[in-house]
Amino acid sequence: MGRGSIGPGDDVEAWCTRCRMNLNHRVIAVVGSNIQRVHCLTCGGDHKYYPPKGTKPEKTERGHVKIARSVDKAAASVRTSAARAAGEWQTIMREMSPDRAPRTYRVTESFAPGEFIEHPVFGIGRVVDIVGAERMQVIFKDGRKVLVCNKKSSA
Repeated sequence: MGRGSIGPGDDVEAWCTRCRMNLNHRVIAVVGSNIQRVHCLTCGGDHKYYPPKGTKPEKTERGHVKIARSVDKAAASVRTSAARAAGEWQTIMREMSPDRAPRTYRVTESFAPGEFIEHPVFGIGRVVDIVGAERMQVIFKDGRKVLVCNKKSSA
């Protein structure tokens, strides 16, 4: 693959049909120069590629998104949002009390906005918002993630 081209395994920002947000996704399938399917790095869902909301990608005559511009914009958007998230995370981490350890993240537990948690993959983060009965938005060093919480066991 030449420089600037996107292929399976590359990360892009896309609209997640499950989370209903612009989030980082991993490319699953590309046909020609068009992204076809992606995997959401937040919720784990696989779906058709939709460009991030708020952008107007150029389309081919068949209605496929042209990669050259949309991927460049998506990559720039991911870099910008990652830099913004890292700065926001650093500010938030200064507010964390040094004598109080963050709670270990578990899907079965309830959390409150402002609470610090420790995730086994994403590290230390702060709950930003509770989204519905079983989801919360948390900011980590590498960006905001929507995590499951308050999940009742089915046993």
